Amino acid sequence: MGELGVNKIMGALLATALLMMGLASLPSLVFAGSGGHHGDDHAEEQTLSQKMCAQFHYCVEIAEAASAGGAAEAVFDLGAALLTADVTRGERTFAGQCSTCHTITPGGANGTGPNLHNIVGVEKAHIAGFNYSGAMTNAEGAWSYENLDAWLKSPAGYMKGTSMSFAGIKKDADRVNVIAYLAANTEGAPPFPAPIAVAAPAEGEVVPVEGEAVPADAATPPAEGEAAPVETPAEEVAPT
Repeated sequence: MGELGVNKIMGALLATALLMMGLASLPSLVFAGSGGHHGDDHAEEQTLSQKMCAQFHYCVEIAEAASAGGAAEAVFDLGAALLTADVTRGERTFAGQCSTCHTITPGGANGTGPNLHNIVGVEKAHIAGFNYSGAMTNAEGAWSYENLDAWLKSPAGYMKGTSMSFAGIKKDADRVNVIAYLAANTEGAPPFPAPIAVAAPAEGEVVPVEGEAVPADAATPPAEGEAAPVETPAEEVAPT
């Protein structure tokens, strides 16, 4: 074999070795981080898209899978909550969080806030001579159960410009108990709001009792234009 043949073999071996080294280092080129900023203690974590953009001249956006759907927000049923409210607990909450500024006894004196006896259902800013804030003085409407609930939850959120600095009663149960206590101290208080009605079943729909199977003859009726299934009567056997 001549010198030229030896050179060809060596060249082929060298090219093969370089190709194998390149293939071995390809994953590290694709997935290795591009390095942190100068002076940072740790390089920022990068997404796969950012790593691809750092290594190549084109970028491929990889979106994270979105959740199938967010959980439905629960609706607060004030009417249902008032039906199970605890007036005694409401009195304790009132004493701990409201009595510093308010009295609730009949004919009680005003404090930093007005007397709250007979408050449910009356017009806002109804006590003559009390120094209400401008926002409360100009407020319209009555202290309905719904308005009391929104006010007690966040006075500043319910009425912009109010001088009442109370942060509010955030826990639903505590707030409802206080409202029930205010109603108990209101002569001739209006009835509680009705609970949110549950949707009635559609016409022809059978709602089974818990633990009871739906009868076979209560199956879903056929769609318009679709023939109803024909029931085949059982064969009668004549007595012998």
